[in-house]
Amino acid sequence: MASADRLRKNNKSSTRKAKRAPLRRAPSKNSRKEGIVVGASDLKWKAVQVPDTLGDFGGFYGLEEIDGVDVKVVDGKVQFIARDESKVRQSNGGNSSDQESSEEKQSDELIEFKNLDDVDEGELEASSFSETSDISADETNENEEQEADDNASAHDDNDELQPNVFQTDIDLDDIEVSELPEWGKLGPLSLTTLQGLAKLGFSKPTEIQSRAIPVAMQGKDVMGKAATGSGKTLAYGIPVLERLVKSKNNTSPVALIFTPTRELAQQVNKHLQALGKAVLKNSPYAIIPLTGGLSIHKQERLLDYQGSGRIVVATPGRFLELIERNTKLLDRFARIETLILDEADRLLQDGHFEEFEKILKHLGNSRRKNVRDQGWQTMVYSATFAMDLFSKLSSTSWSKMKRDKHSDEMEAVLQQLMKKIHFKSKPIIIDTNSEQRISSQIKESLIECGPLERDLYCYYFVTMYPGTTLVFCNSIDSVKKLNAYLNHLKVPTFQIHSSMTQKNRLRNLERYQQQSEKNRTLNKSTVLIASDVAARGLDIPNIEHVIHYHLPRSADVYIHRSGRTARAEKEGVSVMLCSPEEAQGPLRKLRKLLALKSGSDETANKKKKWQKTVPLLPIETDIVTQLRERSKIASKLADNEIASTSLKKDDNWLKKAAEDLEINISSDEEDKDVILAKNKTKKINKTISKDRVRGLKAELDELLGRPLRKDLRKKYLTGGLVNLADNLVKKRGHDFIIGHEKVDALEQLKKKRSKH
Repeated sequence: MASADRLRKNNKSSTRKAKRAPLRRAPSKNSRKEGIVVGASDLKWKAVQVPDTLGDFGGFYGLEEIDGVDVKVVDGKVQFIARDESKVRQSNGGNSSDQESSEEKQSDELIEFKNLDDVDEGELEASSFSETSDISADETNENEEQEADDNASAHDDNDELQPNVFQTDIDLDDIEVSELPEWGKLGPLSLTTLQGLAKLGFSKPTEIQSRAIPVAMQGKDVMGKAATGSGKTLAYGIPVLERLVKSKNNTSPVALIFTPTRELAQQVNKHLQALGKAVLKNSPYAIIPLTGGLSIHKQERLLDYQGSGRIVVATPGRFLELIERNTKLLDRFARIETLILDEADRLLQDGHFEEFEKILKHLGNSRRKNVRDQGWQTMVYSATFAMDLFSKLSSTSWSKMKRDKHSDEMEAVLQQLMKKIHFKSKPIIIDTNSEQRISSQIKESLIECGPLERDLYCYYFVTMYPGTTLVFCNSIDSVKKLNAYLNHLKVPTFQIHSSMTQKNRLRNLERYQQQSEKNRTLNKSTVLIASDVAARGLDIPNIEHVIHYHLPRSADVYIHRSGRTARAEKEGVSVMLCSPEEAQGPLRKLRKLLALKSGSDETANKKKKWQKTVPLLPIETDIVTQLRERSKIASKLADNEIASTSLKKDDNWLKKAAEDLEINISSDEEDKDVILAKNKTKKINKTISKDRVRGLKAELDELLGRPLRKDLRKKYLTGGLVNLADNLVKKRGHDFIIGHEKVDALEQLKKKRSKH
């Protein structure tokens, strides 16, 4: 029996509508039963149950099937012939207008293939996937990973691509321009932009936005410097969106925005989409992200669609890969009106500009060949523009880190940038934080501890000061170890580092934000542990504390790390864990660099000792003593977990390599490699038996069940000057330490600073 399959979109109406065909009898032939010629929307389609592991079949968004229906192609058009009237929808006899509306809605869900030549081979073959029942484990895993990668992208791929038709009537939801008078002073902003600003809650512009937007909307090149969290994204995003709204050509590219990390690219894309939501109603793919870690084939399909990618937010590596694969994309993006470099200070560092140089060379050559004009508008933004901030704190001597006292910081950086980037004219320099490098909203602090006590004092901090905390480590191994350590201590933790797949990084960020929202109402800690991949640009809401588990390698990284808190005019705390050896080396250099202000020299800061620029965080030794035994056990369990996982990966890698080379490797031959043998021995020494693991976990659970007490000398809750039992009943005081008042790191540092 023949069957018919159709493709159905899952959300709004398709751009191609199938017209309902009138019912008519098909002539009988030989012994075949006479059938009824019907339209596709007249049939009782049944949804095909698609396994989750099969993704979207490379572009199919939903399948339906029906039995007992023949398919014929007559004059290049598809006809459906039903031999059983039970397969045909019956009229309900209701109001004719309602019926027509229903028919139109059904027809909107169909994609009509007027000619089979219009159907891609992939689309014709897709239906066969639904009949596949035997899928190997390897194929399933690969498909699951690809599906998760695709689902992690900024756009929901269940949305069918729409033609690039911008709507002319924008529903402002009763929002008037007069409600945003401060924004109106910056220039004639479109209703689309004003609507987006109002819905996002931005009632007035920040300083960088007030100064940069009018200049950018005049088409001038801009070099902007502002503190982290001060709204740099909208400072360049609003002028770009205005170009998109006012553009008469609905297909030409408007802007390229480059960011150093994938997470930052996704974040910028999200902000621009929220701002231009009214425009994107009829052109949902006008703003898209292009980053590594996600399907390049899907990104190519998006770019091939007419009207998509008019504003592109990209990481350099993926964008370079795309234009080198397809010269048509290169010629298309060479016609951009604006080029934006976010976190542009990275361009000044060695090893970070090669991909940009290639991209700029490709785009420049194509533009001179095809466009022949003065070039595009260029805007560069960052929180730090200073050559001395990039010096290695651990190796560079202080004498080499001094800046010429007569030089202007921004001018010196601009001269370097102009050697690498072709500006139309000398950029307008906009510096909104020339007098300080760390925002005044950030309260800095220091915890002095031994090199092997970082875990203990990190645990002490999140126990003493519950809240949303972001911990930065210098190595991926440290991120993994600290994550396992805090998990064993029942602290909710999530991790982000460059070795993770993009889908897992995005997933952990989302889970962290969800968990922090829940724990905030319960006054509990939620910890995100990250490498410096999360140091730049990421706007993670409501980060209260930033902990530098290791001192950063350079001063600019410290500034960007600390800038993850105290965003959008809020306050926050930045705490460094530092050993005595580091205090006299890297820490000293860091504090001296941060004390230098733009256009000043070291002599201006000699009177103030660097030790006084950062206060010590008060430490309660009796609480640390109670946490020490827990910390030791958790550290052993974490070492065992990390070492066991690493040994398994090493063994699997070695076996796979041997199989690929078709050789046998014995354990004796493996031990002959000195380096491999040392690493393996080191890991084995950190592992413990399963029985020992169970014993340690039981011991740790028993310790975690004991309440922490501020004064160990008190044997009874009702003894002493304070009735602890009464405080517990009335829920007064610290949530996790009996006899301790509720404490806030920010308030403690404010009090300490006021005393000084």
